[in-house]
This record gives sequence, C-alpha cells and structure tokens, in this order.
Amino acid sequence: MKNSLNFIQKIALILATIPLWLIARLPQAARLKIGRTISQQAGKLIKKRRQIMAHNLSLAFPENGNAWREKIIRQHFARLGEDAAESFWGWYGKTTLPPEHSVIGAEHIEAARARGQGIILNAGHFTPGDFAVYLVAQHWPIHAVYRPNNNPIIDELINRGRRKHVVRLIDRENTRGMIRVLRDGGILWTAADQSYHGKQSAYLPFFGIRCTTSTAIPALARLSGATVLPFYVRREAGRYQIVIHPPLEHLPSGDDTADTARLVAKLEDEIRLEPAAYLWGHRRYKNRAPELPPA
Repeated sequence: MKNSLNFIQKIALILATIPLWLIARLPQAARLKIGRTISQQAGKLIKKRRQIMAHNLSLAFPENGNAWREKIIRQHFARLGEDAAESFWGWYGKTTLPPEHSVIGAEHIEAARARGQGIILNAGHFTPGDFAVYLVAQHWPIHAVYRPNNNPIIDELINRGRRKHVVRLIDRENTRGMIRVLRDGGILWTAADQSYHGKQSAYLPFFGIRCTTSTAIPALARLSGATVLPFYVRREAGRYQIVIHPPLEHLPSGDDTADTARLVAKLEDEIRLEPAAYLWGHRRYKNRAPELPPA
C-alpha cells in the first residue's frame, strides 16, 4: 500500500505519524494518561456511538440499570484510549523491551507446535486490540488477519507498525492464504466475533440474543487440521497478562454452527470479567434472528 500513495498522501502520512511517534516516546504512565484523557473527552462528543453502546449493554446485561451502563461506558473510553496509546508504542516506539507481562497457557501452543499442527488464536474485539498482537508476537511467529482500512493513509499508518512484529498480514477475505499458513504449522491470530451476515454465518446467541455470527473459525480448523485456542489479553494497571485457553474438546466436530456457539460462550465468559474492555460500540445486534424485533 505504501508504494501506491501519491505525493499528497505521503505528506499526510508523515504528518499523521508525528503525534503517534511522540506519544510512543513517552513513559508508559504518561502514555496511558494521555490516551485516557483524549478518549474520555472524545467519548463525550460521539453521542450516537454512546447510544449504540448503551443499547448493546442493555441487551447483554438487562439486569443492570442506566447508572451501571453509564459507568461501563465511561470506563470503556478510558480503557480504549489507554490501550490505543499502547498500540502507538507497539507501532512506533522502542520496542526492544516489552512492558511487564506474563503468559498463561503457553503449553497449549507448544503442544500443538510439537505435533506440527497449525494454531488459530481465536481472539475477540477488546480494547488492547493491536497491542495484544504485539505482545503475543514477542513469543511466537504470528500471522495476523485484518480488515484493510478504506482510507489508504490510515491503512498504511497502522500496517507499517503491525508489519514490524508479525510474519505476515492476511486480508480477512484471503481464506486460501489462512489455510496455507495453518497447513504449514503456522500460528494465525484472528477475531471473528463481530456481526457478520454472509454465507458462512448463523444466528447464534450472544448474551442470549440470536444474531448473525461468523462460523469461519471452526471451518478453518476443519479445512486445515488446525487447533483452536481461545486467546485474550488482560491488563491490570500497566501490567499485562496473555491468556491462552486449552482447545475445546472435539472442535472441530463437523458442525460449524455448534462449534461457533461454544466459542461464543467462551468469549462471553471473558467479557463478563471486565465488560468495559469489550468494544460495545460495534452494532453487534443489527442482524437478528427473524423471529426477533429489529434492532
């Protein structure tokens, strides 16, 4: 993408990079504070997105009231800004010494690698986002699935940072490329938990409400012989924890819909630990089962 930018776009890319580069040079505490402050202020302005978040939270956690939802939304914007600033450091900082972190479940990756088996790290859309990929890439060679940004400047701004750490970026439409990586025993990071209404999808419950969900993960495992490991990154203050769960038994089973439902249930368990860390601003419930009222 970089070589396809015209002169004006290249200048815009340089100008957009400068503030990220400056934030990346700050100590971690300062990065977190700046990211938190900017995101909290921005969160007050995007009222439509806040409405979507409140709506999603009311559906997922109907037992909680407006005060709880507002608290979660405030916490979410703080986490979103903090983790975005950490991503800037991962893209443009001096990353020879990663932040303090631990790994739980490394043995599940090592066991699969010893078998020569490909690995799907089944992540979710949480605030650490790109920083989660950076952390796990410090321990194993990672191929990351991504959606190209419609804006070529933003696409290059992000991907030039990502390419520093991953073996390869794979377009989410490139199924053959994913299967090749997995059949060669590679590790694929992907997050397929957002609303998807296509051929490879099903109406599955997400916090009790049936909505369109991609069934691609079990299908990839079935076609490539890979193992699926639920993968999450948590943060307490400035310290991180990489969590790699063991593979779910008999997955793939041959029933992609049933397998995906089990993976979604695992995702829900993680979200319940810290609801503010999940990206509720996405319209997760926009495509619901036919018998349900429209969003």
